[in-house]
Amino acid sequence: MASVDNPAKAGGSVLPSGIVLAGGRSSRMGTAKALLPFGGVPLIAHIVAALQPLCGEIIVVASPDQALPPLPVTIVHDAVAHQGPVGGICYGLQAARRYASFVTACDSAFLNPELIRFLLSQLAHHDVVVPHWNGRFQPLHAVYRTSLWPRLAEQLDRGELRPVTLFDRVSTRTVSEEEIARFDPDGTSFFNMNTPEDYAAAVEQWERLRRVRTEQPT
Repeated sequence: MASVDNPAKAGGSVLPSGIVLAGGRSSRMGTAKALLPFGGVPLIAHIVAALQPLCGEIIVVASPDQALPPLPVTIVHDAVAHQGPVGGICYGLQAARRYASFVTACDSAFLNPELIRFLLSQLAHHDVVVPHWNGRFQPLHAVYRTSLWPRLAEQLDRGELRPVTLFDRVSTRTVSEEEIARFDPDGTSFFNMNTPEDYAAAVEQWERLRRVRTEQPT
C-alpha cells in the first residue's frame, strides 16, 4: 500500500480528484521534470494550479524520497518505485477520496479546462474515459473511477505495466480526435516534455501564449 502525507477528507463536493504523476525517472530530460522552471514557478506547481479550479482535491504521486516544492496537495509515495504509469495511477486512486479522478503527468503543461470538463462529463456509464489522439490512447490525460485501483493493483502483481491493458477489461469510453478537436484542435493538451528540446519548445510556446493574452484588448 502507498504511504500518504497530509491526507485530506473529502467534503460534499461532486468535483473529482486530480492526480498528477511525478515519480518518473526523467532519464531523457537529465533532471527532475517536476522542478523545471515554468512560467515563474516549478513545473509541478504550474500543473497543480491549473487543476485547482477543476478538482476537489489534488494528489501528487512521487517516487520515494523525491524532492518537491511546497504544494497544496496530498502527496502519495510509490510503494514500489518506477512501476510506470500503472503504478502511479494505482497509488493515486488508492489515496483518492472522490468518486473519480482526472489523471495527468507533471510535464503536461498545456491542460485545457474545457476538454477536461468534457472528459469528466462522459464518465456516467463508464469506468474510464480516455482520449485517442494521433493513433494512440492518452492514459495520462484520462478520467478513472476511484474503484478501479484494486484492478490496477492486480495488474502490478502480474507485471502488466501498460494502462491500455485495463481499457480492454472495463467499460471504457474512447474519446475520438473529432471530439477532442472541438476543444483542442492542435492536441496541445497531450504535449509532453521528455527531452531538453521538448522543454525549450514548451517554454517558448507558453511565453508566446502569454504575450498573446497580454496584448489582447480588455
